Amino acid sequence: MAELTIKEIARVVDGKLLNCDKDMILSYYHFDTRLIEEDNTLFFALKSDQNDGHRFVQQLQDKKIKGTVAVVAGDFDSGGIKIPLIRVGDTLKAAHELAVYVRSKYPAVKYIGITGSAGKTTTKEFIYQLLSSKFKVCRSHMNWNNWIGMPFSLLRMDGDEQAAVFELAMSYPGIGEIDLLAQILKPDAAVLLNVFPTHLEFLKSLENVAIGKSEILNYLSSDGTAFITGDSELILKQTARKKGRKIYFGKEKKTNHIILKDVIRDKDRTTMVIDFFGIEAEFVTDIVNRVHIENLFAAIIVAQHLGLKNFEVQEALRQVKPLSGRGEIRKTEDFTIIDESYNSNPEAVKKTLDWVDKEYEGRKIAILGDMLELGENEESFHTEVGQFFSRLNFDTLITVGQRALKIAEGAESSGFSALNIRNFNHSKEAGIYLREAAGKGSIILFKASRGIRLEEAIKEFAGE
Repeated sequence: MAELTIKEIARVVDGKLLNCDKDMILSYYHFDTRLIEEDNTLFFALKSDQNDGHRFVQQLQDKKIKGTVAVVAGDFDSGGIKIPLIRVGDTLKAAHELAVYVRSKYPAVKYIGITGSAGKTTTKEFIYQLLSSKFKVCRSHMNWNNWIGMPFSLLRMDGDEQAAVFELAMSYPGIGEIDLLAQILKPDAAVLLNVFPTHLEFLKSLENVAIGKSEILNYLSSDGTAFITGDSELILKQTARKKGRKIYFGKEKKTNHIILKDVIRDKDRTTMVIDFFGIEAEFVTDIVNRVHIENLFAAIIVAQHLGLKNFEVQEALRQVKPLSGRGEIRKTEDFTIIDESYNSNPEAVKKTLDWVDKEYEGRKIAILGDMLELGENEESFHTEVGQFFSRLNFDTLITVGQRALKIAEGAESSGFSALNIRNFNHSKEAGIYLREAAGKGSIILFKASRGIRLEEAIKEFAGE
């Protein structure tokens, strides 16, 4: 991570030092005392509606880790606290200011920002894996991608990187969040993947989602490039007015510069035929999930932009693997498990169901859980998924959660037999039932929003 003197940090965040050796060097930066294990760590005591990091400064002192320093608000009662402190007006703003400073210290690094309603993490990992075949690369840590996590991901850089890949995510209130993160990151390459009905609980409309996501273009570096899906009218409308170099990619010939012309499946391999401004190239991968092929398409474009030649991309593709919970396919002697348990939204569910239906023959089972943050129309979104499901060739539908009951209702009302539907409140219950109900040779898809913890159903089913 970036090594900075405490005096340097205090200057950047306009802080007042207490109990400090001004020449002390800090190397790690964190917002959660439970995860602090390294010496010379700077802890930011952040406040939220749910918690206040100042409550844990005493615990941080009690851990007695060498060189620990805390950034605290000006009104923090420091009685009894002996570790060094930096007093600031706003601890979160201080973290953002320090992230901006670290980003400015390493101008030679190529910064990549990714946003979209779905596929951010998968695309980030694919870009990271491709670029790592040639460059030193860092990426967002775990799921640190919002107004807290993304700046702290950036603070994990050490300056030796040639490229850095970050996710930019929205939560609440939505509008303005990506703008804030883009202002901190100032991406050299910005990737806008898609707009789906997510976060509607806060954003209310799909158009507002598009407005929020397109904010990633607001702070492109002077020689930066935005890679934007051209298959969405909403995205085309919102990005048309943005400044900077824009390259559109997707399936539609009329609206894209780079086109995914064909996806050819052959046994356990996929061939992607990509048209780059009129020049075709083929890339072969072991990734078979059609949804993730679209993420890989975006990753290949970014890798090319940053200097990988086609043969280097193809060589790197041999090592590219999906993440656990995001399209991981586990084949056993008796079953094929498709693990999409990490996240979900209506469009992603339908695309995944359609892919599984076309990809696999034999007995197919779908375990679908609640889709969260869909707003006032959440019931109709779940019902639509059920109606879509009923038109496919699945044998069994298992739902998890109260919202997912509408998936079951939608499927049954559209002709899917109620005898082949089971509903559970908790993931573990679904996993236990599945142990008895899944016949040998079954293909089993697990997909739900993260909050449903559908990985617990997989563990129960697999006996892990």
